[in-house]
Amino acid sequence: MIPKHLRRAAMLIEQNGLHTAEGDFVAPDGALDICAALHQGATGELPEAFHTDPDAAIDLITASPMAMAAIRAVYDTLGYEATSPDEEDPEAVIDSVSRWAMSAPFPDMPPPTRTEVIGRLVRTADALDQKADPLAA
Repeated sequence: MIPKHLRRAAMLIEQNGLHTAEGDFVAPDGALDICAALHQGATGELPEAFHTDPDAAIDLITASPMAMAAIRAVYDTLGYEATSPDEEDPEAVIDSVSRWAMSAPFPDMPPPTRTEVIGRLVRTADALDQKADPLAA
């Protein structure tokens, strides 16, 4: 199921844009933070809190095992690009994934583009599919 959620999140970012600013999980123009897209991809819902209350949105994300599994799958692919001092803390993992999609990993590098973020989601989904069925390739 997680690959399906990752691909749905990629589609949502393609359709709505990637929100890369601090604050709410949804920009005024409808662009989605990567974790908002992953939550909506996993649950099919994007409650109002994502537009207005980041703390409540984090609570909604952490309450969804499928959203957290999708976010964790992305986090696990980031390596040096995003690390959390406490990778067992769901909020730290959410913060790391969001920050990866909005900021440069090093001062002399640009942040990932929307296309690169979408590509990461799709590659993560493909890798999970391959892991589940190694004969599918």
